[in-house]
Amino acid sequence: MPFRRTVKAATTVSALAALVIVAGPAASAWARPPLPLRMDAAFQNDCLTSHNALRARHRAPALTVDEALVAYAKQRVTHVTRYDGLRGGHSGLGADYGENQYWFQTSSAGRVASCADGVRKWYEGSGSYDYRNPGFSSRTGLFTQVVWKATTRLGCARAAGRGARGHETYVVCVYQAPGNVSDAYRENVLPPR
Repeated sequence: MPFRRTVKAATTVSALAALVIVAGPAASAWARPPLPLRMDAAFQNDCLTSHNALRARHRAPALTVDEALVAYAKQRVTHVTRYDGLRGGHSGLGADYGENQYWFQTSSAGRVASCADGVRKWYEGSGSYDYRNPGFSSRTGLFTQVVWKATTRLGCARAAGRGARGHETYVVCVYQAPGNVSDAYRENVLPPR
């Protein structure tokens, strides 16, 4: 069977703005049992290291892992995996959190995407960000949450297993303080060094 890979990322949500990606009928039409959690200390370290390396490029302080946010991220990834792809969007996300979601699918059994894979995908929006005219866009919202200067704490979770069309990995990271706050981009999304 030829290798097939699909990757999606959902837009960051902040306390002030939310963009839910839903294709086709209502998201509830795709509800299924959640995939099992697949995380350990190495996963958390991968998430933290990946974020902080990119944040350093943008003069944002290093994040710390918050165990309460990790617990919340576990709830969120369990919810998100109940829908094919990222069709569940950010439904149910608390207003005090920012969130990035990543979905990876492959026909190869045993391949579980890393947190770094998700963070790299979210950071791709940096190439489209206009530092002279800062603000939110659906192309850059994931990137801006990763490097948002006022964000100090992080919690991530991963679930993986056999989905409807292949082997799937979901990564959800939640952030406090949330990024993508209107009128705060200039001081929170700094140009790379």
